[in-house]
Amino acid sequence: MGRTVGTRAPVGLRGREDTRERLRAAAWTVFRREGLGGTTVRAVATEAGAAVGSLYTYYPDKEALLQDLSLSALAELGREVAARRARPPVVAVAEATCAIFGAGTPGAALLPVLFRAGQTTGTDFGRRVAGRILTALGPLAGEHKAQAPAEAAARALAATSFVFGLALLDSSGLLARLEAEPECIVAAYLALTAKA
Repeated sequence: MGRTVGTRAPVGLRGREDTRERLRAAAWTVFRREGLGGTTVRAVATEAGAAVGSLYTYYPDKEALLQDLSLSALAELGREVAARRARPPVVAVAEATCAIFGAGTPGAALLPVLFRAGQTTGTDFGRRVAGRILTALGPLAGEHKAQAPAEAAARALAATSFVFGLALLDSSGLLARLEAEPECIVAAYLALTAKA
């Protein structure tokens, strides 16, 4: 007989998911502290109070762990964009993207992992990244619905490129070295696109 709605999952399944969450939380802690290069499977397992071998039950290698963190960051991006839905779409997406992937954030170091996904679009990870980005940046597409489909797609892609370019410039520290603020860049972009 199957479980009924509202009953608890068997302890083994709950425990497995709890362990995955504990490992993910430990990975974020180590990642924030050590960065992309310094995050090791051993350091994550130690931080989680788990055996190194148990981490391999959930993640076959460091790249798989980083991919999971990247997907988690993209899910957070979607929530951040949704929380800003009263703002103009480009502003909401740019603010949310800089909040998750901008300078000084743990997500900044994950941008290379996400960009590698673009080179592996035939993989499950590449498809999942593309899906999460499309979901998170949906307001940009909606902003252009009144236009012809090809033009709307081109404008949404241009806005998406702007947003991720801004996040990349911010996360690299280049905006700070140029003494530029993301908000000013967004305002300039909006002024340029309003004229187009």
